[in-house]
Amino acid sequence: METLKDYLEGAYRIRKIPTYIADRCTERKSTGHACQVCADICPQNIYPTGKRKRPIWDQCLKCGICSASCPSRCITVPSRKMESFLMAAARKGRLTIACENEGSGAKLSESCIAAVSWEQLAYAALREGVVISLRACGECSYETCKEVIEQNLNELRFFLGEEVYQERVTVLRAGEEYEAPAEEEAMSRRELFGFFSNLSVDTAFTMMPKIDNARDNGLLFRAMLRDAVAQKAADCEPADRPKYAVRLPHFTQNCYNCGYCVSACPNDALKFVQGENGFTVAVDVWKCTGCNLCKLRCRADGISGIVPMRVSTLGRVAVAKLPNHLCAVCGKPFPYGSDGDICKSCQAKKRNEAFKKRREERKLKRALEAEAAALAVTQEQSLEAEESELEQQAMEAEETVAEPQVVEAEKSAVKPQNAETELSSEDEE
Repeated sequence: METLKDYLEGAYRIRKIPTYIADRCTERKSTGHACQVCADICPQNIYPTGKRKRPIWDQCLKCGICSASCPSRCITVPSRKMESFLMAAARKGRLTIACENEGSGAKLSESCIAAVSWEQLAYAALREGVVISLRACGECSYETCKEVIEQNLNELRFFLGEEVYQERVTVLRAGEEYEAPAEEEAMSRRELFGFFSNLSVDTAFTMMPKIDNARDNGLLFRAMLRDAVAQKAADCEPADRPKYAVRLPHFTQNCYNCGYCVSACPNDALKFVQGENGFTVAVDVWKCTGCNLCKLRCRADGISGIVPMRVSTLGRVAVAKLPNHLCAVCGKPFPYGSDGDICKSCQAKKRNEAFKKRREERKLKRALEAEAAALAVTQEQSLEAEESELEQQAMEAEETVAEPQVVEAEKSAVKPQNAETELSSEDEE
């Protein structure tokens, strides 16, 4: 028969040591702030500070404190931690959680209560209730874990509400005792072994949530809480369904569906659903951890912050319905506050087209001017050629007229000479 450990390591790929999912880490995806929660909380300092490097898994104690403290849940729990929690939560009665140093025979003994996230506590509280023993924490010298425990209890109180918290959560401080009902009394070792080997494994299989892929392994406890809330809602009438307080991003009218927050979300919790007259902002509540990375990446003040909201389901809920703000030219969304109903890209294209048109006009004008100048030069040259030709013709005409006169003059000049010759010859005679 397949064991729960084999099922976890096969179907969910949950390893013996925590798994660090780098592409969901806010330290890697954020450019505005640094997150060093895992490095600050780890008792072995296996997570290096500064630039994110590979964790030193050889020194890991497999305590699971880092996975319970990570704000984006990018660190998965070890398979041993998941298995022990499922086995303990499958038992009847309230889930009792205590430190290993206390030795109180609790159903779930942890090396540190800080390794139990508020999602695990809420899941146990919704089932049959939870008892958290902090009696051994006063002797612990690790103050950071105490702060994490108090933060988890405050988050649990915030999620359940004061009334449900007082009803289903019991916190034992130093000197306090818990009187368990008869059905919750501790089992003998043989009874405990028989219970685990026969009933708890089969029950734990049915408790495992449905997730899309192994990338959501860090959100397994949140998915379990989602299923528990859905089961509670199914047992009630729609009007009587209990509501739970969560922290979700609050979208303003400045949001224009650019999609930067969707790409920035490390858990893929944000979805934009396009409609005919507008779009709807949907959030997968069980995936949203309130890391505030979407607000840091928003370029148009479309997200005012992470605010408390009350929901009846941890599935996908609509948090805002906003009108479309589309460009009249390209039809793409663009931010409010721009001049007119055209986006900056189209405005730039329009300016470039106008500039190109003016440049073509200037080019055509210069070409026409050059052509006109060339034509004027050609005309001037042709006029000069005609004038020179006319002058040449005039000179030739003058020469033609002058030639007979010169001939006659020569003839007339020759005649007197002949006459004198004749006269001189007559005189000689």
